[in-house]
Amino acid sequence: MAPRSTTLPVLLALCVALPTASCGGDDPRGSADGSGTDGTGGTLPTTGDATTDTPTGGGADDFGPESEFVLRLNDKPSDPLQLNMNKAEVAELFGDTAKDIALIEVESKTLLTQTLDTIKNACGTAWTADDPDPKHNCDLTELGKTFKGPDNTWKSSPEYSLIRILTMTPANSKVKGTSIAGMQGLADALGIGGGFAQILSESLGIARTEEFITTPELVLALQRNLLATHPAVGGDGSTLPVNLEDALKDLTTLSTKLGPVGNHPGILAPGFQTYSEVLTADFRMMAEADSNLRLLDGIDLSVGKDYMSTIVDLTGPDFDNALEFDFEDPDKFSITGVADNPTVDMRFAVREHATFINSCAGDEACKQNLPENEAMVKAMWPGSAWAIDKWLLEAVVVTGGREKYKNRMFKKCYEVLFTCALGAEVSIGPPSGWAKFDVFLNLGNPPRDQYVWELINEVAQVALHTPPSGDIPEGQANVEFTLFDIPIGITGPQVAEAVRPFLQQQAGKISELLLGDYKKNNGAVDFYYRRGADGVPYLFFVTAEDLADGTPADLYKNPGFFSCPAVSADCKVSTLELGDAGDTTHEKVKLAPGETTLYLQDDTGEVYRAAFNVPDSGDPVEIGVRVAAKK
Repeated sequence: MAPRSTTLPVLLALCVALPTASCGGDDPRGSADGSGTDGTGGTLPTTGDATTDTPTGGGADDFGPESEFVLRLNDKPSDPLQLNMNKAEVAELFGDTAKDIALIEVESKTLLTQTLDTIKNACGTAWTADDPDPKHNCDLTELGKTFKGPDNTWKSSPEYSLIRILTMTPANSKVKGTSIAGMQGLADALGIGGGFAQILSESLGIARTEEFITTPELVLALQRNLLATHPAVGGDGSTLPVNLEDALKDLTTLSTKLGPVGNHPGILAPGFQTYSEVLTADFRMMAEADSNLRLLDGIDLSVGKDYMSTIVDLTGPDFDNALEFDFEDPDKFSITGVADNPTVDMRFAVREHATFINSCAGDEACKQNLPENEAMVKAMWPGSAWAIDKWLLEAVVVTGGREKYKNRMFKKCYEVLFTCALGAEVSIGPPSGWAKFDVFLNLGNPPRDQYVWELINEVAQVALHTPPSGDIPEGQANVEFTLFDIPIGITGPQVAEAVRPFLQQQAGKISELLLGDYKKNNGAVDFYYRRGADGVPYLFFVTAEDLADGTPADLYKNPGFFSCPAVSADCKVSTLELGDAGDTTHEKVKLAPGETTLYLQDDTGEVYRAAFNVPDSGDPVEIGVRVAAKK
């Protein structure tokens, strides 16, 4: 258990473990048997116990003076625990354990979509026009003004180079330096098919002004490749886990949590403090829980009467929770003061591969160069975009490209002088996405057969490293975007409702975290009086599970109740299984009305005699006991 601030947790433990004493009302421990309370919730001394020199039972001369006590059944249910806390009080109560409480899972789609759209438009929106010149101007936005390359301008920055990729359309595509550069020149010069932009538009099945890879496909690629591969996210990357510590600390924890881990370069770049005021200054958490702890009267044979708490949980599914929460009930749990539309400030990062990733082209075997054939790909084409680390930019681009064009089938002849033989022919498929470009007499050096997404990835890589103001060496086009006020994608009321099922699934953990080892306050009793599952009172001999954590399982060498001072097996009267007591781990016995003398051995091996006086009633809630130690 992690260390916590003490004030609230201690008060909570007192209120739950000893509810009446610490939360008001009569203390069940200060009763006619002379035992009292010290008001701290710790072990209480026994004072004023009556004694007698008149032993009872066999071997009377072998036992010393008796001490007399009263054991009661404390049947009164504890009052519900009620918490009404502000942000600071919640932080104090949970302390370091707040990181162990999953609060919500935020869908990453909206956050990634807003992030990508903000980045795409960081250099203006003129790129959306049907114009060969996208007219980028990064000085138009606050984000764009942060881009600085080697010449201290945005034109030479890797961030701008990435924007050129994200905003590339058939209308403004620049493919100089790629395998389709010759075809672009030929088509535009001869007007084949209405020009290269039109051929690309028709071949890919997109508008002339639509990005080669649009935001939805890139979101999926980032979820699968960047988020899902991060140890703090996992799964399919569709959700981002937020725990109670994250929320209480305004998501500042995400800088480290989603930063570099092991080989993963991280989702968020180091050196920037992520921030989001999800929980406002008006935040309140109200929670009500029933206590399943029951105070039991017991006897420490060498000391006297003492007390211990045990769990009586009749509500599933766990049946072992000290506190019974119902986070789904709005009358028993609610949070208010959550920001209406939470946003986040963060520095988003993407890293590229150290070398150029070539397309697998010109070979029929390359049709097998697909992510579902991972083992084959890594063996045959270790330089493939499907073989490198998934979180790298090239792998993200090719994943987004395949998502967009995985079902693309197309075939068209672009005639010159009314014949296809003098023009060009483009076919995509079969298989879907496999592209062939045929040009008259192979003029323009058309690309070899390859998948569309590999062709796009090649175009993207060249564009990434050739911004207008100077080339960027391979491996150095890593990008970081410092973004402010990006919508998280969930409203305050949605947060307040979404936390309910997450907290309910962790109700047992929350109970344990709040109370810790409640048993550490239990007295070192050797036996206690309690009801079984059938409602019948029994004497229970203690086990290590009743005592503080760390108590040795073999603390008692000879547990149980016996009818002879020899405490031998042949006179043992207790049993692990008895009636419908609902317990199979404790030695226990049911007392008959009248007086019964039994013998016990404590954890030191000392033998004691105990005479029990049970009233002749159907439900003995109070019994007397006289204890004497063997001389």
